[in-house]
Amino acid sequence: MAAVPAGLVQSLVVKAQRRMLDEIGRAVGTPVVYLKAAWAEPVLYGGRGERMGGDIDVLVRGRAAAAFATALEQRGFTFHCPRWSRATHFLRNHAWAYMGPRGQLPVDLHLGLTEPPFFRMDVEECLDRVTAYDSVDGPILSLCPEDQVIYAAAHYANHNFDLDGRHLADVERLCRQRPIDWEAVWPRARRFRLDLAVALVAETLAARGVPVSLAGCPRGLGFSLRLARTRRWVATVPELRRTVPPSRVADKLLRIPFVSGRPAALPLYVLRHGAIQILDVAAGLLDPGVAHTDVRKKTDMGKR
Repeated sequence: MAAVPAGLVQSLVVKAQRRMLDEIGRAVGTPVVYLKAAWAEPVLYGGRGERMGGDIDVLVRGRAAAAFATALEQRGFTFHCPRWSRATHFLRNHAWAYMGPRGQLPVDLHLGLTEPPFFRMDVEECLDRVTAYDSVDGPILSLCPEDQVIYAAAHYANHNFDLDGRHLADVERLCRQRPIDWEAVWPRARRFRLDLAVALVAETLAARGVPVSLAGCPRGLGFSLRLARTRRWVATVPELRRTVPPSRVADKLLRIPFVSGRPAALPLYVLRHGAIQILDVAAGLLDPGVAHTDVRKKTDMGKR
């Protein structure tokens, strides 16, 4: 017998895990919204194993996160949080990482979609607009098409545009298969402080022949200056990618603040980052045996 392709095996594993995750969501009272490969593979690629991912990304309501996390641990998943990064993990990261039991993929439990204070997608608002997409595995819940475009832009911006092209390829397929209401995308992107990042994504899509409306794209001197600054280190054709080597300090202090549509993003980041670094050290020194679930319950993730 011919060997089964690895991608198809992973697709079947993810299908089984989605059933488990949906069951947890029903039990704790939250929709389970699938992101990136966990949504794209069955919906956009036909479930043939063409779109592989390293984990399963799910978004849940903040009020149900602790119960959802506990249910994952009861099923053998292990919370991953380095001792010296606890404050960073709970106060800065927008997802909790869980390593799966043998034979299962890790799960990234998202309570947010963006990295504050640079960008801020309103999670509850996005959850209110979720769409049930038809797929080979049955209906799969994910962000609505317009939010998918904005989230792709946020994903690249969150990672300083140091990502491969898989997520953008997902959005390209989505735009070719479903109509996108660009008149809704642009004002939403401005509110989420992602107008420039969405403009970069739109430029790449347009260069690939995808119908894109730029009528609502921001204009004005301020936006033009931010865009010109960003073009010095981000290219959009033929793919969305950075053109200079990554630098954590330069990216956060000199580059990403111009991508963000929030004027006070840089000073807020400096203050927040410094405070979190102090808390990282304090948490590692004072409470090395902290219980993960207890910390989650004491942490107001909904305010991030």
